[in-house]
Order: sequence, then C-alpha cells, then structure tokens
Amino acid sequence: MPIGLLLAAVCLKQTATQYPVFEKDKLPPALYRQRREAIKQTIGPDGIGLLFTNPERNRNNDDDFRFRGDSNFLYLTGFEEPDAALLLVPGGVEVDGKRVTEVLFCNESNQESITWNGYRMGSKEAPGLTGIEFAVTNSRFNDILSSVHPAKLWETALPTGATGELDQMISIAQAWAGQQKLAPTHMESALSKLRVVKSAEELTLMRHAAEVSAEAHVEAMRACRPGLREYQLQALLEYVFTANGCESTAYNSIVGSGPNSCILHYEDDRRLMQDGDLVCIDAAGEFHGYAADVTRTYPVNGHFTAPQKEIYEIVRKAQEAGINECRSGKPFNSTHAAARKVLIEGLKGLGIITKDAELGRYFMHGTSHYVGLDVHDAHGSNTLQPGAVLTVEPGIYIREGSPCPSKYWNIGIRIEDDILVTTGEPVILSKAAPRSIPEIEKLMKDKKLGALAPLPLDPKG
Repeated sequence: MPIGLLLAAVCLKQTATQYPVFEKDKLPPALYRQRREAIKQTIGPDGIGLLFTNPERNRNNDDDFRFRGDSNFLYLTGFEEPDAALLLVPGGVEVDGKRVTEVLFCNESNQESITWNGYRMGSKEAPGLTGIEFAVTNSRFNDILSSVHPAKLWETALPTGATGELDQMISIAQAWAGQQKLAPTHMESALSKLRVVKSAEELTLMRHAAEVSAEAHVEAMRACRPGLREYQLQALLEYVFTANGCESTAYNSIVGSGPNSCILHYEDDRRLMQDGDLVCIDAAGEFHGYAADVTRTYPVNGHFTAPQKEIYEIVRKAQEAGINECRSGKPFNSTHAAARKVLIEGLKGLGIITKDAELGRYFMHGTSHYVGLDVHDAHGSNTLQPGAVLTVEPGIYIREGSPCPSKYWNIGIRIEDDILVTTGEPVILSKAAPRSIPEIEKLMKDKKLGALAPLPLDPKG
C-alpha cells in the first residue's frame, strides 16, 4: 500500500472512535446531570420523559439549513447532533443487563459519515462527553422503548416536519403511546421554570454573547455613513460575532434604515442608506447555544436632527425606567408598565398623541422577554428572580403618513439591552454599546473600523 494511503487508513482508524473536542469552555456535564435529575424528580417514579431534538430543515434542493438542536433537548443533554432522542425513566429500565434511568439515542460514526459530514459522538463517546448515564444507537429505539409501559404520568415533546431516522423514531413513539396523545405537557412547564434562572456557567456564556454583540454595534456605528447598503453593516456585525466565537446569529439580523426603521422585523437589509436617515439595528450573536438581543438606533450621517433627538430621548428615558424595574421580586410586566408611562407622557408632550390608547399606533410590542437558549426564551415565571436575564426594549415607530407633524415621519427608534436581575441593582450585560446621544455622535466621528481582536472569555464571569 502506498505510504499516503497507509497513513490515511491509520488516521481513520484512530479518529473514527475518537470524537474531537475543539472547545473546552462549554457547559460542564455535571450541570446537565443536575438538570436531568431535577426533571426526573418532577416526572416521578411512575412517569416517563421522552424528548426529541429538532429535525434537519431543507433550505433548497439538496441543501439544508445548518442544524441547531431543540432548546429543551440541549438544556437537558448538551448534545448538538441531529437524529437524537432522550428517554427518561425515573423508575428505571433494564438495558444490556444494567438498570438505568436515562438513555440517549444517537447516530454512530463510521468512515462514510466522517468523510461526508464529519464526526459523530456515538454511543461510546456520548456518556463520557455529556455525562449522560447510558447511550445507544438509534436502531435500538424500538426495542428499548417497547420494554417500557406508557405510565399513567408521562411527558414528551414532539417536533414537526421530521424525516429519516428522526421521523422513524417519532412514528415508533406514537405507536408505543397508543391512545395517549403525544404532546408537551407538565415537563414543558417544568423546563420553562428551570430555564428562567441561569447558573453561573450559563451567565458566563451569556455575558460573552452580550459583550460581543455590543462590540459589533460599536463597530457598525464607526463604519456607518451615507452611501452604504444596509447589508454592508449587517456583514460587519456578523463578522464581529463570528470573529469572537459565536457559532451563529441569535436571530436574523435587522438593519432598517429610513422607512425601514419602522418595520419591526425587517430582514431584507438591501436598501441604500441616505443622508438624514436613521438606521435601527437589531442584531446579536449566539455563543455556545446562548443568545444575546441588542438594538441600537442612530443617524446614518452621525448627527441627530432635532425631531430625531426628541423621539430618541423619549425612548431612552423609557428604557431607563424599564431597566430600573428589573429587580428581584418585581412582576415581569413592571418593565412594560414603566416604559409605557414614559412613552405616553413624551408623545403627549410633543402633541403626537392626545390619549393613552393612541400609544399603540406607535408602540405595538412588549417591552421585555426572557433571553437564554432561545432569544425569546422560555417564560417560566411572572416574578423576576436573581439570575434571570431579560430584555428592555421600548420603541417608537412613526411611519410616513401618520397623523402627526411630517417632521416625525420615518423615525423608527428602538433601544434594547440584556439585563441581568441580581439581588441588588440591575446589570446591563450589553452596556458597551453607547446609548446616549452625545456618546453615539462622538463615536460616529471615528469613521474607521475599530480594534477587532477577539474579546476574551472570562471563565470567572
């Protein structure tokens, strides 16, 4: 055999059973074990938990979107590969002569899969790398599941649109359940409650995501000028996310200039930005599964006009009022009530509205949502608790033709930050991106790209 082929064969033999770990700053297996134990306590000794990860999604023809697992599945396992399921049996089930309470079903690695799609963790590596009690190949799903009788209390969550192996496992689960309806029930609620309060390890990842996102907004402010396309700022933002370790954006980036600043979920990002426009940018990165959510609004030319300043200051003061409500023990909706009050008073002062109910014409969304594994994270508590992270994001959007002076038309302003609730003062995780008019205008005078060296991830948080 030629020496090159011999070396290649040796490498395949060595690596086919050795899963490569490229990063060691992800959540520890012990944390996932704690979460599974908490859920098994909720399910009880006679219950069964069955969860599936997300299906792979087709983009077009034979090209799929990049895979991202179901957030509840990731929360309990940290297992990021497709075609996987988790069986929780608090009362125990016998597998290969061993009594276990949790089984991960997953794909195995082989030379063909490594060649085409890269490594798979496989049932041999998964327990050591994820802390899962027991793992087997997907082909054993039917045999193991059929050895467990659907208990009086059992829980599951089913994805839709699955194909291939995942679809087969779901069909098997449906037949196993028989007359019982497979749907998220108590476990979904229990997971939502658990996900609200972040651990110290989670907060380390969320701080990094927020700091990277804030730095990206700083670079966008420095680069912004008339004559750029919205997508050019989008490209810069997403470059900074990736350069600092984010695996993806936390959601589709919104870069809306001029009239597009008044479109809440504008994602085309194609318009030519013009002198006198505002640009509203809602964009953030996702780091090791955890999202940030940051929005800044500023003039494309670096100088606010008088009408833009008037609206901007109302939104900024509304955000300050909302942030001040991010305290332990406060009702979740207290941020919205506080921000809404400031917005009403401000718009009445400018003569844009005359009645409280008219605010909905210019502010049509909530002020806050939780952030975590999902950018709009599980809402498991209506009372703020230390360790929770939520957004505060008031806005005013005045479309052309609105019943107010035309000088305010096409002014869409939203300011959004990620706020950590503590036992004391609220902590703004994304504070590095300036919010005040003087700070923004000063930064935008620096028309260059800033230092784009990756931000350090502080393991101490």
